[in-house]
Amino acid sequence: MTRPPAVLAVLMALRVRGRADVAAIAAATLLDAPVVAAHLEAALGRGAATLAEAVAPGAAAAYRLSAAGHEELAALLAAEPIDRGALASVYDDFLVADAELKHAITRWQLLPATEREGALAPLAATAARAERVVASVAGAAPRYASYVLRLATARREIAAGDARFVAGTAVESLHRVWFELHEDLLATLGRARAT
Repeated sequence: MTRPPAVLAVLMALRVRGRADVAAIAAATLLDAPVVAAHLEAALGRGAATLAEAVAPGAAAAYRLSAAGHEELAALLAAEPIDRGALASVYDDFLVADAELKHAITRWQLLPATEREGALAPLAATAARAERVVASVAGAAPRYASYVLRLATARREIAAGDARFVAGTAVESLHRVWFELHEDLLATLGRARAT
């Protein structure tokens, strides 16, 4: 698998997460933490990122994309050597999977707590179908391969019975990864999120 330019991956992860520390960006990009740290420090130095307020006392430093960082990311995306026509075509398939996956997650969340465990297997099956669509997205733009791996990890955890991986915020949950993927696609294709 060819790795995308690390700076693009790091800036995009900051964009889709809003604010994040080195460990979160490393998890999102599948880059080594020292590589991420170096890119974040360089981004701070050139004004593409700013330090964000710590989430909690003693928490790791968090970073946020600055206005200059948004401009730099837009330029990197415009120069990214991908077939945007193919990506736009696959995005239509993504929207179908998006509706199905969101419906499945919402249906699971609305179940009484006593019924949720039994509903994890069907949710994992829906996630597996969504993964196949994301594999097509990665076929059009290799940078998206990290999302395929992250979704597969969340799906496996759900199938193993760990409900935190449905929509938890403290883990790389199915909902979190899917949301970030959607934001990434919208930014890359220059589209706005539908209401």
